[in-house]
Amino acid sequence: MKTLKEFLDDLGMRESGGNYNAINKFGYIGKYQMGEMALVDAGYYKKASRRYNNDWTGQFTGRDGVCSVEGFLSNHSAQENAQFAFKKKQWGYLKALGADKYCGQIINGYKITPSGLLAGAHLKGAGSVMQYLKSGGKCIQKDGFGTSVESYIKRFSDYDVSQIVS
Repeated sequence: MKTLKEFLDDLGMRESGGNYNAINKFGYIGKYQMGEMALVDAGYYKKASRRYNNDWTGQFTGRDGVCSVEGFLSNHSAQENAQFAFKKKQWGYLKALGADKYCGQIINGYKITPSGLLAGAHLKGAGSVMQYLKSGGKCIQKDGFGTSVESYIKRFSDYDVSQIVS
C-alpha cells in the first residue's frame, strides 16, 4: 500500500502535473487544482456570496501567510497544508453521507477504499461519490474535462490515508 505522501503527490501529478503555479480554464489553482469552495473548506478563503465560480472576488484569510491567488500559488507549503485540511473536511462530508460504509465493497469491479473515495470527492465532490455508490456504479459523474469519478476511485484505491480518516 502506498503512503499518504504518495497519495498527495500522485493526486497533484494527476491534477496539474505537479505544477504549484497551474491555473486551469475553470479557475482552479495550484498543484491540486483547488477552487474557491475547497479553499473555504480548508480555511484559506472567504467568499462574500454563495456563488462559487472561481472568480476569486472573495478574500483570503491570511492562513500560512496567503493573502491572494498569487500568494497561494507561490507558497508550496500552504498548498500542501490546504490540501491536507481539505481532505480531512472531505472525509467528514463523506462520512456524514455514509460513504465510508461502502468501503470494502466491489462496484463495477473496483474495490471501494477510503483513498479512492477521497480522490473521487476531490474530482466532483462527496455528493457525486454518493450518487455513484448508491447507484451501484450506474451513475458516474464527470468533471469539465470528461474525467469520471469512477476513474479516480479506481486509480487512487491503494493508499494509506489513515492520517486523514482516523
